[in-house]
Amino acid sequence: MKTNFRLMAVTLTLLSASLAGCIGGDDEDDGEYSGPINLVVFYDSTSGTIESSVNNGQQGPTTGVELSFDFADTTSDDGAITKIILDPDDGSTPIEADPNDNAVISYTWMTHGVFEITLSAEDEQGNSHDIEVSVRVDMHIVWTETNTGSATMTFDATPDCEDGEPLPERITVSSTAENPSGPPWAPGGSSDVTWSLVNPSEEVVSDQSGTIGAGASETWDYTTRDTMEGVWSLNVEVSQEGTNTDPVNVENDVTVAYAEGSEDPVNPRTE
Repeated sequence: MKTNFRLMAVTLTLLSASLAGCIGGDDEDDGEYSGPINLVVFYDSTSGTIESSVNNGQQGPTTGVELSFDFADTTSDDGAITKIILDPDDGSTPIEADPNDNAVISYTWMTHGVFEITLSAEDEQGNSHDIEVSVRVDMHIVWTETNTGSATMTFDATPDCEDGEPLPERITVSSTAENPSGPPWAPGGSSDVTWSLVNPSEEVVSDQSGTIGAGASETWDYTTRDTMEGVWSLNVEVSQEGTNTDPVNVENDVTVAYAEGSEDPVNPRTE
C-alpha cells in the first residue's frame, strides 16, 4: 500500500510539472514584445495603383501611390517618443520624423510590388519597437502611338520590393489599333494587324491577328497569369495590302497586378 501511495505521489508531481509548462511559460519565448513602447499606428489604406502614360515615345505624368501612417497615439512608459520611422522596402532610405513636429509619415511608392514596410518608434531612453505592414502597389500604363506602321511597348514586371517576392498575379493587356480613314477621294484600304505579347525569355505568350477596315478599329484583350520578372514586350505590327507603311493609331492599356488580399487590412482611426 505504501508503494502504491508513493507511485501516485510521483505521478501527481509529474502531471503538475506538465500542466505548469502548458499554462505558464516565459513571455519572451512566445515572441511578443514586452518593452515600454506602446506602438499604435493608424492607416486608412494599404494598397493602390500607379498611373503612368507614354505618348509617342515621350514619358507623360506618373502618379505614384501615397499612403500615410499616423503615430500620434504611440507612447512609452520610459519617457517621450523622440523618433518615428518608416522603411518603405523599395530600397529607399527610411524616413525619420520627430512626432512633436508631425506624427504622420507619408510616403509615395513609384514602383510596383508587395512591400513589407517597417514602422518604428524610439523613446528618449533609446528603447525602440517596430511592426511590419504589407502594402500592395499595382501598376497601370496607357501607351499611345499615332501614325505608325509598327509599335512596340515595353514594361518591367519585376517587383521592386527588396526580396523580389511575390511576383505579379497577372498581366492584363487591352490593345486597340485604329485605321484612320483618309479624305473621301482617298479613304484608304484595310490593314492587317498582328498583336503579340512576349515575355522576358523572348517567348511569345500569346498573339492575335485581324483585319481593320478604313475608319475602323479592333481591340485585343488578353490576360496572363504565367508571370515572370523582367521586361515584357507588347508588339503591334500593321500592313496595308502588301505594304508596311500604312499609318495607324495604337493605344495599349496594360496593368501589372498583384493578388488582392496580399496587403494587410487597414487600421483607420475611429472617431
